[in-house]
Amino acid sequence: MLAFLHAPALAQTLVEEEPPKTFAEGFIQGVGLPVIGVYHLAAMIGIGILVGIAARGILPVLAFGAAAIVGVAIQLSPYDIPADGAFVALTTMLIGILILIRRPISPKVASAIFAVAGLVHGYSLGAVLIGAETVPIVAYVTGLLVAQTALGVASCALVLGVTKWPAQRTALVVAGCLIMVAGGVAAIQAAGLIS
Repeated sequence: MLAFLHAPALAQTLVEEEPPKTFAEGFIQGVGLPVIGVYHLAAMIGIGILVGIAARGILPVLAFGAAAIVGVAIQLSPYDIPADGAFVALTTMLIGILILIRRPISPKVASAIFAVAGLVHGYSLGAVLIGAETVPIVAYVTGLLVAQTALGVASCALVLGVTKWPAQRTALVVAGCLIMVAGGVAAIQAAGLIS
């Protein structure tokens, strides 16, 4: 019952663009922002789908998550990734294209692609942490890793579970197209054509 009463406050914390101030706020934003950010959500689900297509373990999902943490660290450092919005868009579209192609790629190549994608997505997601204290940053990164890993593993498991499903090919085409569209919208937004 108490959780229900606090739900509006938690939702407000999730969508605030201010840095988190507590461990709870950091964790909630770390879990929630990649889920409510359509481009980030599409990329994470797409990675899980690709890992499921390859059926070779979850190393690429973990590579994406680890690289996202490095991206957050770069965001908080004096260094900069120029045109990060464009790179988020391009990596999301690439993931969609790879789903449409539906050919398993080697774990090393997949891990490299997903690490680059994770880096730019993490950098973008880390913007909310500018000015935050250490404890909320650690909580945010923990939540981010939990959300990304859970979504990637769940997507992978779903693909592995429907391998004998007659409409699997259609479902993968639809998923790939949706992820490409999300990347395309991100590209239009990065170009400043929509806000």
